[in-house]
Amino acid sequence: MNSKTDLGQFISEQKRKKNLQSQELAKILGISIPYLSQLEHNKRQCPDVSLIRKMAEVFELTMEEKNNFYDLYAEASGQLSPDIVDYLQSNKIIIKALRAARDAYATDKD
Repeated sequence: MNSKTDLGQFISEQKRKKNLQSQELAKILGISIPYLSQLEHNKRQCPDVSLIRKMAEVFELTMEEKNNFYDLYAEASGQLSPDIVDYLQSNKIIIKALRAARDAYATDKD
């Protein structure tokens, strides 16, 4: 997989890796075949994060693949990666630290 892979390409590649037909994957995910095709061809807006999580399970992604998948989702949706959201929600001290950094005008250019 090259670094220019987008969300739809990633889904297609993983489907092929798992030797799944569109009909099979759509049924497992509980979505229609046309909707799956639209996702693979980037013709639909990003799916709900619960569908992304289900895809990650079905594809049995490694940690690195899952991180990449979530980052592609974040890029396409304009949201934070789902794993980062989970981490923040479960670690209130991190939220406090981020706010402290924000309030101190911390940047990576210091």
